[in-house]
Amino acid sequence: MFKKVFLLLFFWTCKNPNAELNTTTNYQLSKPSKIWEMPKKLVEISGISILNFPHILSINDEEGKLYDYNLETKDLEETYKFGKDGDYEDLAITEDAIYVLKSNGTIYQIKNFKKKPKVETFKTFLSEKQDTEGLFFDADKNRLLIACKEEVEIDDEDYNVIYEFDLNTNTLEKTPAFTISKEHFKYKDKKHDFAPSGLAIHPKTNTLFVISTVGKLMIEMSLDGEILNKYNLDYSHFIQPEGIFFTPNGDLYISNEGKKDKGNILRFDYINK
Repeated sequence: MFKKVFLLLFFWTCKNPNAELNTTTNYQLSKPSKIWEMPKKLVEISGISILNFPHILSINDEEGKLYDYNLETKDLEETYKFGKDGDYEDLAITEDAIYVLKSNGTIYQIKNFKKKPKVETFKTFLSEKQDTEGLFFDADKNRLLIACKEEVEIDDEDYNVIYEFDLNTNTLEKTPAFTISKEHFKYKDKKHDFAPSGLAIHPKTNTLFVISTVGKLMIEMSLDGEILNKYNLDYSHFIQPEGIFFTPNGDLYISNEGKKDKGNILRFDYINK
């Protein structure tokens, strides 16, 4: 029996490129404290953000609509149209506007979204080639952080990059705010995929969390760009993690696109409150 268990563990360790990742975290990522199954309209949920808790806004990656979902009642309460159908990836909420990110790097600013939406479009130098996936509002610096799924080459080395969109000037800075070397995701000299799909700054630790559907990983970074931790996201819970936000007390929420099943939102309680 011992021999069988040993062989099983050996096989798993060799095959699992995440075996050496950190497991110490302020969240029990294998045990969500609550799960919300999304309605049919949000099977392809691709972004989530707090509107007025327990109300959250979400989008799917096919329609130009904002969805007001109540986490307390588990009801999809309102739907607000802001644009044509398209590949929308994430959203962020500021005091006076909603921002939506398209996969081609275009940003939509939506004001008065509940009654008569006023939409302004900002084109950037990014395109579908970079495949922009993650959007987050950094209130301290009044900027939007934009995570690109596809890597770029800098000085003959591959990096994942996160750009910043200055909300004072409504321009995208050409120099990335964060660069993530692919060397961080090598296992026994083999590169393990990491392609950002969502990001958020933790309200308690002031660190940046980035999730990746590809490779099922989550990393934690300092705002100086240093990778502090890497975590495995088990497939049994994270079928396709796309959206992420934190509540002010540090609880973590991650949304999964549904593929063949229903989309969902998972909550993980912050242990070190």
